[in-house]
Parts: sequence; structure tokens; C-alpha cells
Amino acid sequence: MKKTLENTPLIFDHDYFIRVPEKPKRIYVLLHGYLLDGEFMYKKLLDCIPEDGLVVAPNAPFPVPVKKDNQFTPRYAWYFFEPHKKVYYINYEPAAYFMRSLLQRIWPFDLPVTLIGYSQGGYIAPKIAEIVSDVDTVIGMACCFRNSRFEYRQDVTLHQIHAPHDLVVEYDEAKREFDQLTLRGNSGSFITLENAKHKLVDEYKVELTKLLS
Repeated sequence: MKKTLENTPLIFDHDYFIRVPEKPKRIYVLLHGYLLDGEFMYKKLLDCIPEDGLVVAPNAPFPVPVKKDNQFTPRYAWYFFEPHKKVYYINYEPAAYFMRSLLQRIWPFDLPVTLIGYSQGGYIAPKIAEIVSDVDTVIGMACCFRNSRFEYRQDVTLHQIHAPHDLVVEYDEAKREFDQLTLRGNSGSFITLENAKHKLVDEYKVELTKLLS
């Protein structure tokens, strides 16, 4: 007989990369994609972030061992979705609450928060915004904001950067989901990159920098 035990506590080390200016005006949280890590996002996007911003790039809470050259290296995931069965074995909630706890421990003072998510990190970003009250901006890259997976907050602006030639995340579906958010009152922008694919290349960084300026 199979049974499910919910809310099982797990305690283990979590790594994150951080930049703390002398007087931060805003927190920027960088959420990596599936089988990536915080270091990837930190190195890739740090130069896009204003100098007065506190930058946090955590590893997602769920380690995934990846085999390379006969050795296993830890990479990370925010959730576990089986696309063929369309089943969430781990949904968005555990990682969203993990992020709320992490942000409270890193900087327990009120500052506005911008979430910047790439691929899987972009999918989960609106769910984090749902439960972290200081979030006022979400920027997703090469992802899809699934309206059914989060409660939309009217005081949060969501932007998306995507490419029609992305072969990992379907562009048309992402655009339809974003259009639903627009109908619900979202004033954010949907930015199309004609020459990019799924990989986080400079075209994404250029548009991200514009949104943050």
C-alpha cells in the first residue's frame, strides 16, 4: 500500500552566491535552470545588476547527481515534473517556501525584491512572488508563466524574455500564458528575441539590462 507523508522536514547544507553592497536598495534573486546551479547564474548575470543591488544566486533545494567522466557532480532542480505523464512528483511549493526562508535569513530587513529566473527558475518565479510579500518584479527568461500554478498578485509586475526558436520551452504556449496575465492586469512586457534559442546568450542579457535600468 502506497501512502504519502507531506511536509517531511529535511535539513542539509544549501550553497548560494551573494554580493552585498554597503547600502543595498533592492534585492535581486537569480534563479537558475534545471541541472544548473547558483554559480552559473551569478557569473552569467552579475554584470547586468545595478551596483546598489544585493544579489543572491542560490542553488535550488533539490540536488540531482549528474555523471560526467565517471564521476558524479551535484546539479540542482526547483521541482520535478514528468512531462510524458504530466505529473509533478515535486511541485512548486517546497522550493518557494525554501526561498522565503532563505531570503529572511540572508536579509531580514524590508527591501523590494526582483526575481530573475531562467528556464526552470523562471517557471517557479511567480510562485515565489506569491508567497514572498517583498517581491514586486518578476523577470522570466526562456520559460513559461503557468497561470494555473500560482496566485497572481496585482502588485507584482511580470516581464518575460523569450525566443520563437527556443526548442526547449514552446514560445507560443508561453505567449498565450503571458497574454492571460495581461488580461488579468499585468503591465509587464513580453520581449521577443528573434536570433536566440534556449541558451542564455548575450541577447537575453541585453534585454534584461534594459529592464533593470
